Amino acid sequence: MKLQIHNRPGPVVLLMAAAAALLWWIASTAGAAGWIALPFALSYSLLAALCAWAWHRTSRLEQQIDWSAPERLLILAPHEDDCVISAGGVGARNVALGGATRVLYLAPDEAPGMAERRAQEARAAWQLAGLGADDVRSLDLLPRLRRRDPQRLRAAAAALRAEIDAFAPTVVVAPMFEGGHVHHDMTVGLLDQIVTDRDEFRVYEAPEYTPLASLAWTPHRVLTLCARWLGLVSYYGPPDGIDGRKVFVFRLSAAELTLKKRMLACFVSQNAPSLVATRSYSDRLVSWQRDPARRTAFRLEGSYLAFALAARRLLPAALVDRLLPVQRGTIGREGRLADWQEEWQASDRA
Repeated sequence: MKLQIHNRPGPVVLLMAAAAALLWWIASTAGAAGWIALPFALSYSLLAALCAWAWHRTSRLEQQIDWSAPERLLILAPHEDDCVISAGGVGARNVALGGATRVLYLAPDEAPGMAERRAQEARAAWQLAGLGADDVRSLDLLPRLRRRDPQRLRAAAAALRAEIDAFAPTVVVAPMFEGGHVHHDMTVGLLDQIVTDRDEFRVYEAPEYTPLASLAWTPHRVLTLCARWLGLVSYYGPPDGIDGRKVFVFRLSAAELTLKKRMLACFVSQNAPSLVATRSYSDRLVSWQRDPARRTAFRLEGSYLAFALAARRLLPAALVDRLLPVQRGTIGREGRLADWQEEWQASDRA
């Protein structure tokens, strides 16, 4: 059974350094047999340095922040569990402060019978935070998962703009454009089209998962990949950003984190125990930067993802997936990254 470490880089760094030190001790005391341990000592020293670098990067990229005043908070979520993962803590805090929180779901589950079940789970989760039925709304705006439908996206843009105008938010939270799920990228892509310079509300993106692995921008992903080489240790870090923007980590009390866990536990259809174990971190948001011309979340060429995809074409896929674990592109656009311009302008219906 593996030791699971959640959201705390320090223990991973110390364990990796200890493993490297042990291997160096073996290499220096085992005589002629020590030569066998030498390459392992060098490799684990490199892994320890990478872990220490990643830990340092978290301190540079993350900033603790408070949600201290009531707002008119609009949370946009493609799917029901995304809202609590991204903003369950600040959504509940905002209600407690006397603010108004509204949640809009944009892409109902396509599986038979699942749309209403997931909607019920979402209502139950947000009821724990004090939201009423009118505050949690399920809309059917986005195209089906594996279809390109620019006409539907344009209709979704108009409908979403009407929802924003009707609620008049002061803060909007949307998924991050990060290449993890095509519906996530579509949601923030719509904001690029409908938000104007005249709008006065603040917009945040919520990172959740991305196939990007970067020494500069995804320190928790680096720690996760390195920790695999400890064998009996698994690291589950919070989501990273994808560039140099600060990741605002909102301070939540122990009671608020417990409430977030209870909210996540409502999503039984989405493996609630796993959500509670891995997604009950303090909410993490990044300031949104409007870019109507954006295409993909990051460049595929030269990325860790591109390397893993190329390796799968040359070597046994099972071996590559074990050595180079990564989500193989954007969910819904498997094997590649979602391209907003293709989604918004495509004439075909792939």
